[in-house]
Amino acid sequence: MEAQNPLYSAVLDAWYDKHRLRIKESTAYNYYKAIPSLKKYFSGVRVKEITPEMAYDFVKHISGKVGVRTSARLYCKVLKMSLDFAVGCGYIHYNPCNDIAMPRPKRAEIDVFTVEEVYALLDSSGPQWVKDGIMIAFRTGMRPGEIFVLKWSDINLDVGYISVQRALSRASSLVKETKTPSGTRRIDIDSKLISYLNSMPSRESSQYVFPAPKAGRHEYRVPWNLSSKLKAMCREAGVPQRNFYSLRHTHATILFEAGIHPKIVQERLGHSSIRITLDIYSHVAPTIQRQAVEELENI
Repeated sequence: MEAQNPLYSAVLDAWYDKHRLRIKESTAYNYYKAIPSLKKYFSGVRVKEITPEMAYDFVKHISGKVGVRTSARLYCKVLKMSLDFAVGCGYIHYNPCNDIAMPRPKRAEIDVFTVEEVYALLDSSGPQWVKDGIMIAFRTGMRPGEIFVLKWSDINLDVGYISVQRALSRASSLVKETKTPSGTRRIDIDSKLISYLNSMPSRESSQYVFPAPKAGRHEYRVPWNLSSKLKAMCREAGVPQRNFYSLRHTHATILFEAGIHPKIVQERLGHSSIRITLDIYSHVAPTIQRQAVEELENI
């Protein structure tokens, strides 16, 4: 009987082992991080014992526990998919999550650096590889995982552009395809960044812009301590602590405030649709609205 009514934790493991083979490594990694919380909440519970009320209580529980960056929707999605798997296996005949309203995604607050703060970081005594990453992120809007596996062959310093072709997997620290097909893109770069890249010494020693340190396992640098290094640089420079991704947001915000068309911003960031770009940077909309009114005043 127990074989037909396994522990939910066993169903969860079986679902993940099968499902992870059909999805991207980064997606599987996110699902994997949600599993311990689900196992803990449903500890000792057999799959047939899970009721809609229990599922709803879990949704309320996890919604109060996790923040914006680890969305409650992720946990609820894993619960629903794993119970769909249980239905497919014949353990249960109905998914108790089917009638449960999943939490709406929380809008992440966009925290950006000022231009003065960026240059204060570049003037700090932080590691040079972090400063180089800051400069590229600030002037291109590239994702951290795209920056640290850049090859010199991806950069055309004569014409002035970077070809984004690969990214770093958070799950395995291996090189993978870009996040979306639109993530593979060309980013035109300005003369200041061209000059900066020309001065980087790694051009002479490695095919990678960020070569691995001596103890590194790969040819490229895996920035595992990037967050702590940036925080230390922020403290030294007297800059509010923000994460490296804020440099990408800073780049996009500057472009929007300068009146650059959203489609151009989308292409530079590598978003799969312009709607994503506009949703993320809706905080800049008042600036765009003001520019529209100023144009009308001149008509």
